[in-house]
Amino acid sequence: MSIKVIKSGMYTMIQDLGRQGWQRFGIPVGGAMDEMAAKLVNIVLGNDENEAVIEMTLIGPTLQFKENAIIAIFGANMSPKLNGKTVKHGKPVQVRNGDFLKFGAAKPGVRCYLSVKGGFKIDKVLQSHSTFVPAGIGGLNGQVLKSGDLLPLNKPLVHKEVNWGLSHTFENYFQTNGPIRFIKGRQNDWFTNKSKQQFVESSYTISSDSNRMGFRLNGGPAIDLIEKKELTTEGTAFGSIQIPPNGQPIILMADRQPTGGYPKIGEVIRCDLPRLSQMRPGDKLRFEEVTLEEAQRLLIDEHRELAALKLAFQLKWRDDANV
Repeated sequence: MSIKVIKSGMYTMIQDLGRQGWQRFGIPVGGAMDEMAAKLVNIVLGNDENEAVIEMTLIGPTLQFKENAIIAIFGANMSPKLNGKTVKHGKPVQVRNGDFLKFGAAKPGVRCYLSVKGGFKIDKVLQSHSTFVPAGIGGLNGQVLKSGDLLPLNKPLVHKEVNWGLSHTFENYFQTNGPIRFIKGRQNDWFTNKSKQQFVESSYTISSDSNRMGFRLNGGPAIDLIEKKELTTEGTAFGSIQIPPNGQPIILMADRQPTGGYPKIGEVIRCDLPRLSQMRPGDKLRFEEVTLEEAQRLLIDEHRELAALKLAFQLKWRDDANV
């Protein structure tokens, strides 16, 4: 019972929601770049939202199923085709032994996710399935997927065709030109008032020198400190906006280092990280400061919406005697 990788795509790997609780030992959290898509693609199948998924970047793979399975796809549109027929996002799809699933280039967005009902039969490393390539741990052999790899499944499943899934409103969750919202960082008061004003007034471009570890930004005047200070290294977070000596921001992403020593002018709010993760080099962005209370309210609303979705899909699967 497995999925065979026929073509690997550009940067395809196994991820979940990350390796939580190990930063103090020098182990990065990692995990899916777009946590929203990774959660939703599992929720629609009735899986635990932290179940392992396949994360595809820019150009997707070609896969052959060696067993019957129920899958779901969500995130950037990679024009998935099952035996040549278009597959809809955000709904359960039956695949059969011998079927081919082919993905193309992402447009719009960058990352797409595939889940399998019941999950992959892959061992965890430090309580997570996430692949962290620099250390060679997690996922399948600690590496991106390559042609010929076999991804074992927990169990074969057959299901009747369904007409339910995620609503179309979720499809556009990252397709907006709105600013990336942030709250003040721990060292926000280290920066000049002029620089803080320029930070929110400037338009930045994501540099080609960006990856899962961090997005380097170009554009706008250099962000200056009131006075030169040395920061004792401290823990980092997904979305921390660091200001290195050249004054151009770096946003720390999923594979960020556990600690960092650059002062932080802000922290991208949790609700905007999925949208940020779907941006690519050359894309432009602006920042908007919000209060901690507003960021918390938005996150609470998001959690409530996901909890309601999770319950709804669990009930659909429970009530379907054909699974």
